[in-house]
Amino acid sequence: MPPTPTPQGTATVGLLQFAGVPGEKSRNIETATRLIREAAAAGTQIVVMPEVALTGFVGGDAERAMAESIPGASTAVFSSLARELDIYILVGLSELREGNLYNAMVAIDRQGDLMGVMRKVHINRHEISGGWRNGSEFPVWRFETTTGAFTGGIMICYDREHPESGRLLMLQGADVIFNPLACPCPTDDIHRCLLRTRAFENSVYLCMVNHAAPRENGHSMVIDHNGAILTEAGEDETVLRCALDLDALCAYRQDSLYGRHHRRPELYRPLCDSEGQLHPPDANLP
Repeated sequence: MPPTPTPQGTATVGLLQFAGVPGEKSRNIETATRLIREAAAAGTQIVVMPEVALTGFVGGDAERAMAESIPGASTAVFSSLARELDIYILVGLSELREGNLYNAMVAIDRQGDLMGVMRKVHINRHEISGGWRNGSEFPVWRFETTTGAFTGGIMICYDREHPESGRLLMLQGADVIFNPLACPCPTDDIHRCLLRTRAFENSVYLCMVNHAAPRENGHSMVIDHNGAILTEAGEDETVLRCALDLDALCAYRQDSLYGRHHRRPELYRPLCDSEGQLHPPDANLP
């Protein structure tokens, strides 16, 4: 894959940990807007919402009724806000596209322009009944703030359970991986280890943001390229802010054994062979 620009400087990320109230889309948009303004006033340059935060992640017919096209009414609200505040905004919402329901994250730049959409690739067996369609790609984008720049991408909740998700983002040049959630697992030791491993094995920063209590249990966190948790929230509503030292990441990679170093892709062909790999019979695949 072609090389991507080198990360440089610093960039301050704000993780919007709030409880997306199920079915209360207008209320959730108001909450997100309030927190984004607070974050921007404190110097945050990139803000990230939890998974399907705008509808509270209800699934089924109720979710389909609240889903919208991209661009749409909700993205217009946050595009205007991004332009006004000169910040990047990553929005978690449900998308209705060509009759299909997607768990989506929209990336909006500082000018309010739509950078792209990431649609959750791995819909697990407990979500199938919600009618969600699987996405099929892991895009990356360039984030350029007044103090630094990096390449970033997204893996949504269960995507992180598959090491290939982080690997694909890293191979496309990701320096930072955003991981929006809607689940209670951040306090489980095995899941914390998993998140730390994804950051460590790919030599990236990993920024995980979850819904606050009572919707889920919060504990959003930022993990560095060594797998160390730099900062972590509790259960309540908050904006978890962290300055990412991109120069330190770049220096670390000079001598690192991880990420894209010493890989043997010519031996990994069985990983891409669909023969014998299982999907539930009712999986809503593309």
